[in-house]
Amino acid sequence: MKQEQNVFFSIITVCLNAEKMIRKTMESVLNQTWQNFEYIIIDGLSTDATLAIVQELAENDKRIQWISELDSGIFNAMNKGIHRARGSYLLFLNAGDEFHSKDVLEKAAKVVEGADIVIGDIACKTEAGLEEVTYPVDAELLENLRKGKSVCHQTIFASKRCLEDGFDENFMFCADYDWLCRQVNAGRKVVKLNAVVVDFDMHGVTFQVRYQKRHWKEYFEVIGKNFSRLEFKYGEEVKNLFIQQRKEHIMYEFMNRWLELKQRGVELSTFFSRQRIQTIAIYGIHHVGERLYDELKESEVKVAYFIDRNPKMLEIPVLRPDEILDQVDAVVITPIFDFLEIKDSLSAKLDCPMFFIEDVLFYEYEAMEKDDLLDFV
Repeated sequence: MKQEQNVFFSIITVCLNAEKMIRKTMESVLNQTWQNFEYIIIDGLSTDATLAIVQELAENDKRIQWISELDSGIFNAMNKGIHRARGSYLLFLNAGDEFHSKDVLEKAAKVVEGADIVIGDIACKTEAGLEEVTYPVDAELLENLRKGKSVCHQTIFASKRCLEDGFDENFMFCADYDWLCRQVNAGRKVVKLNAVVVDFDMHGVTFQVRYQKRHWKEYFEVIGKNFSRLEFKYGEEVKNLFIQQRKEHIMYEFMNRWLELKQRGVELSTFFSRQRIQTIAIYGIHHVGERLYDELKESEVKVAYFIDRNPKMLEIPVLRPDEILDQVDAVVITPIFDFLEIKDSLSAKLDCPMFFIEDVLFYEYEAMEKDDLLDFV
């Protein structure tokens, strides 16, 4: 018991414009029954109320320390947290995530001594409620990593010495996967915590479709770097097939969401009208682009033209990306997996917001409907 009481944790939360989520995340840490910890907030210069909430809670709890400064990405921010941490074991809890129960740290303190890494379990936040996922250790962990199945870093208590080299910031999305592969290959002692550590918010960057193409590119790079003998299994043909399967799955999710909105009588035009957008262009004249145009053409939102590398005759102009493009209030980009590249190329020609079709389909229409109901009452 005496050894347990000496365990000092560093809990690190990186955040940017997380005013809707940060309070619950922080309170789940501050309400822990285990009191021997510090809480480090690394804010990326939020422009909303995030920092005000952090400062409010920090005024009443000296365990909280925070900085707010520009960073070059989530893993750069996490590395800043590592450098500031004084704990013998560190855990990263993203804004939007919450400790599953008040005794998570108390349970962890009983098993961390002598371990390099402790891995717990996770409960994913889904529309149907919390869905628990159990992570193995030992040989099964290594086998999973070799197959590309990582462990959410929010469930990992890592000793400070395991994090001395930090995360490889050359990876924008998979640096945590790369770090765990390196630790397991180095023979670190990994111990299992048979408890759910965190309720996991699945709306983070890694799960946003616009980033999936780069995410999976890094995924294969990590495998090649850490398990070079497996690289032959993931030739270009296999990689392309995998990406195509992902595209089809995402398209199914998008169309299912669209149908769900139609059944509820939700008009996609409200996404634009709520932001006072009157005139748009649509990039992509394949199925999604044409269906979006069909839905908007009878609304107050005007579709001025399409943009596509392979134009065809339609009832409104279809322009190539290299042509002169008239200014519009916004552009909606519809091709799956190519948002970032298309946005970069169009931003040099158009000074307006660039939305992905994901933004339109997964807008918080539910919250809007509640507001309308309250106004009616």
